Amino acid sequence: MQFSVFVNLQARAGQDYNAVYRGRLAEAEIADRFGFHGVFYAEHAFCEHGRPSPVVTLANIAARTKRVRIGTAVSVLPWHNPLETAQDYATLDILSDGRLEFGVGRGAFKIEFDGYGLDWEESQPRHEECLEIILKAWTGKPFSYQGKYYQVPELAVNPVPVQRPHPPLWTPTLTAETMARAVNRGITPMVGASFSPLASVKKNFGYLDDAMRAAGRHDMRRCAHPLIIVGDTTEGVRKQVRHAIEWLITDFADMFTLRPGEVYPPRFKFQEQLAAYIRSLTFERVVNEDLMWVGDANYVADRLKWLRDECKVDYILSNMSPGGLEHEIVAKSMELLATKVMPQVG
Repeated sequence: MQFSVFVNLQARAGQDYNAVYRGRLAEAEIADRFGFHGVFYAEHAFCEHGRPSPVVTLANIAARTKRVRIGTAVSVLPWHNPLETAQDYATLDILSDGRLEFGVGRGAFKIEFDGYGLDWEESQPRHEECLEIILKAWTGKPFSYQGKYYQVPELAVNPVPVQRPHPPLWTPTLTAETMARAVNRGITPMVGASFSPLASVKKNFGYLDDAMRAAGRHDMRRCAHPLIIVGDTTEGVRKQVRHAIEWLITDFADMFTLRPGEVYPPRFKFQEQLAAYIRSLTFERVVNEDLMWVGDANYVADRLKWLRDECKVDYILSNMSPGGLEHEIVAKSMELLATKVMPQVG
């Protein structure tokens, strides 16, 4: 089983952004030192839930590290010109000596699309056009493109990535349909979401089994996306991180809030139900129902063995720094995961 760290640059009220950034960068160096496979950064905008510019942050990490893979989870394609995205991430692949893992997504929250002046309901078709243009650009060959949202005159884009034909592609998936679409395109699905009950996680991996079987694919990673924090004792670490998890619950629910008078369109109606579910959560429920895994090494190892044995997971993309969690706590958690948990899981 391989382990990577997922980072969503968050800062609570009163926290210094500079200190938060410095801590997350230091944690990337820890990941490099302790043998984690990768460090993946999220992209958000106009909110407290995360920060923009993963390509800038990952370029800094590339200069600080030697081995660890660097990735996006995800780059929100509709927010950017696809030719610029292709050039920026090709440059990052070059500067990192071919260590880029390119996670892509359409974006989820209306507030962010409003900030960019984009129609939220166009997120999926815009994403599809962007990805098609990026992959054509990365061939290095002249091409043109005529889509509904983007038009490209005949040109060749440079530079191109070190990895050929392109860096590995990843995408978040929540439904059988999105998993099937990803698998059919050779894109590794990131399965699961924050606050998912174990029964739902197992059900989702059943969908992945179906998609892989239908596509005749047996060579793709089975990636789970849990939140993991490890401490010396379960009781002690839960006391340490309670403030950050409670902030995360509230902030995550707020991300789904629409302006007065707005309603969810049919294709996003599920977000209304998801927001209500998140608002119903408490810290006690989150930890007692294993919606997040916060505990000592043996506790966390047992949950990871469940993923390995029941869901056949072979890749963990773990959020270890939620809610602006203090660097010292995250650093110790990462070290314990590497030295006390990972050897148990194999």
